[in-house]
Amino acid sequence: MRRVLVVVLAAAVAAAVVTGCSTVSSRLPAQARPLSLPASSSAAPPTSAAPVAGCTDPRASWRPAATQPTPGAMPSGSFMARIVRRGYLRVGVLGDSPPFGSINVLSGQAEGFDVDIADEIGRALFGSDGHVRLRTITNAERINVVRDDAVDLVVATMSVTCQRRTQVDFSSVYYDARQRLLVQAGSGITSLADLDGKKVCAAVGTTTIARIAQGEGTAHPQPYPVTNVADCLVALQQGRVEAASNDDTVLAGMVAQDPHLRIVGPSLEEEPDAIAISLAHPDFTRFVNGVLARIFADGTWAQIYRHRLGELGAVPAPPTPRYRD
Repeated sequence: MRRVLVVVLAAAVAAAVVTGCSTVSSRLPAQARPLSLPASSSAAPPTSAAPVAGCTDPRASWRPAATQPTPGAMPSGSFMARIVRRGYLRVGVLGDSPPFGSINVLSGQAEGFDVDIADEIGRALFGSDGHVRLRTITNAERINVVRDDAVDLVVATMSVTCQRRTQVDFSSVYYDARQRLLVQAGSGITSLADLDGKKVCAAVGTTTIARIAQGEGTAHPQPYPVTNVADCLVALQQGRVEAASNDDTVLAGMVAQDPHLRIVGPSLEEEPDAIAISLAHPDFTRFVNGVLARIFADGTWAQIYRHRLGELGAVPAPPTPRYRD
């Protein structure tokens, strides 16, 4: 009965995200309905892109100003001033990836590590809570909602890559994750090499699914693309796939829902997560980097980690920011 309940609960959360359940909200009325998926989202998994000329360090972002603006008093003409005049910050977050971004089925609120990071940026802009409007999105929508100005930024376990930097700007890295595999306990699977010809689930629009398509040595798994990360949990529980892959911390959230699952194998890929921002607003990227530098230094990041990810063990040191200017 417990395993059936886990499946139903995960499916309910995924359905809420896909159908745009209006219970997803922030302190201000939220735009909870996801945008329509781009036409390519249901296609075959993406192939690896060619190297981007001039990108030698995808982690390097714009250096923050020596002194951060005072909350509520952003520099005239800046993108931050435009946000403050509007009265709220628009943020895209995931609704199906605990403990980073998920819908609390009791409160109907989005919560998680990424949501807490977004709240810190809102406080730095406005000086108080109540000014962050959350929009639940899928992995495949993360770039489009930034480029289309549907949100001001996306905090959604998004790995920074040179290819993605041609489409959106990125903050400095706020979390270092590692891609690993999730399997049924007792399956005998210990690495990607054991999955030749087997189906491995991952969300469309992620670097994860591209890594699965690459395979391991002579092993060539079959990528099983889904719209939402929670769909992988259901697919694995129902035996439609032999494994799922994602950031190790997201997989830990799935194990918390179903202790019959195991995280196995070495890291398949380093996944430096950063905040996506429009290329048109480098001043805002610098501001966000200033917020991240502060919460790294004053212990706030460690508090968020302890609250949301404490079950993973001791709090690590936050990522060291890298700047390109």
